Amino acid sequence: MNIYDMMKQLKNFQQGFEEVKESLRHRKEILEKDGVEIVFNGLGEVVDIDVKEEELTKDWSRLKPILIDLINQAQDISRDIAKEEFNRKFGGLLGGLGLGF
Repeated sequence: MNIYDMMKQLKNFQQGFEEVKESLRHRKEILEKDGVEIVFNGLGEVVDIDVKEEELTKDWSRLKPILIDLINQAQDISRDIAKEEFNRKFGGLLGGLGLGF
């Protein structure tokens, strides 16, 4: 394989990587616990929080652990979703590159 072919493959790989990231950015997931709902995307970014119980909005000591738990769950789920999508697109190649997938 010559350098031109390698550069072309690298460009295709980079384009595929960006396509998967964009797809994950638009994917929405919802978690709910104890009257709190968070919406997050496949990249683990929290995009919305809804506190359905008005009492919780006045009691930070009850709300804080619920939010922490939901955000941690969202990050774990997002990591699994991203790993699955990147593996589907690249056939497990990324695992060998040490990118955390």
